[in-house]
Amino acid sequence: MIRIGMFLIGIVIPGLAFSITSQAETSARPGLTVRNGKIYKDGKIYRGIGMNYCDLFQALIENPDDERTLKGLKFLGEKGIPFVRFWACGFWNSNWDLYFENKDEWFRRLDMVVKTAEESNAGLIPSLFWRTQTYPDLMGEYQDQWGNTESKTHEFMRNYVKEVVARYNNSPAIWGWEFANEMNLSCDLPNGMEFLGLVIPHLKVNLEKDQRNLMTNEIAQIAFRAFANEVRKYDDYRFVTTGNSIPRSCAYHIAKKLEPIWGNDTREQAYEAFKWFNPDLIDVVSIHSYGSGSEDMIYAETQGIEGNLSIAKAFSQKLNKPLFLGEFAGLTPDKTDLAADFPKYQKIYLDTILKEKIDLAAYWVFDYTADRKIMGLVRKDNEWSWIIDQIVEYNKKIAALQR
Repeated sequence: MIRIGMFLIGIVIPGLAFSITSQAETSARPGLTVRNGKIYKDGKIYRGIGMNYCDLFQALIENPDDERTLKGLKFLGEKGIPFVRFWACGFWNSNWDLYFENKDEWFRRLDMVVKTAEESNAGLIPSLFWRTQTYPDLMGEYQDQWGNTESKTHEFMRNYVKEVVARYNNSPAIWGWEFANEMNLSCDLPNGMEFLGLVIPHLKVNLEKDQRNLMTNEIAQIAFRAFANEVRKYDDYRFVTTGNSIPRSCAYHIAKKLEPIWGNDTREQAYEAFKWFNPDLIDVVSIHSYGSGSEDMIYAETQGIEGNLSIAKAFSQKLNKPLFLGEFAGLTPDKTDLAADFPKYQKIYLDTILKEKIDLAAYWVFDYTADRKIMGLVRKDNEWSWIIDQIVEYNKKIAALQR
């Protein structure tokens, strides 16, 4: 749909849906939108770094009287963190019990998150289907049904998108919409059967060891497009992204069954796979990246943090889409033996975000559960709290470059 002045002119192209937003409109509507391959907020090009606050809503699903995450969101707003990414859904199957039993109460609790964000001047990037294995399991289907738009899985997806997006479409707190978390990493795995067979009765999880539960990039692309199409029925303005990680260094090899099967893709092969995970209806590219030694960070004939982010930015520009570094941290939480190197890697990330003009980034992670202790988990007064001030400092540097 194209908006010209006060008139809407619909254009239908088979297989393609899009919106062109005028500059005047970007000043008037809430959230972030994409125009000419760049992100806009309040009519101006926007770049910024936020935080992942993944269990922001999850904590309220489990206990409506637990104010920990709402207080945490207020704290981040006060500190000047511009936005948070979180899952606006249940994680495990059992977390959806409240939704099915008392939908009004489910949304009353989600309303609390949105209202707190509005009051705290904090943006929200909700991920609506974080753990994609949950939904076919909930619907009594297999994961291959993400590739069937007539499935119960897709019907559930459509209904929840309508309920959430239509409900919060006018909220200034909502910045954009994300599908899920790292669906691409489960695609085309030669050893995929090894990751099936998860049975957790008290969480109502039963991921059977069945070929129909294997994920492919073709199935994922159908799911990405279907999600974006559904969001666009209720919001033609805010950005839509996948929630994917940076593709595996062997994504093309494993999909095409090339030898060696885990071999590193050439730059051209990597770009082909990059396109699979960012189909036409997705207007912001999502990647996740965690610091490590350069020898462990190989992608598209590049190495290390700087190389990986630089080529991901170049690929995104080739697609004429902004880049969202949806998760990053100086090291993965399990690299405790390298903890002394965390500040060094963290600074490399932030310097590269600045240098490459990466559009959005979100640090992993803030206040994840009440008592979890992992490297890099930021709380307002723990040993990692310096990261909040560091992000505020770099956001000021980004803003200065945009003046």
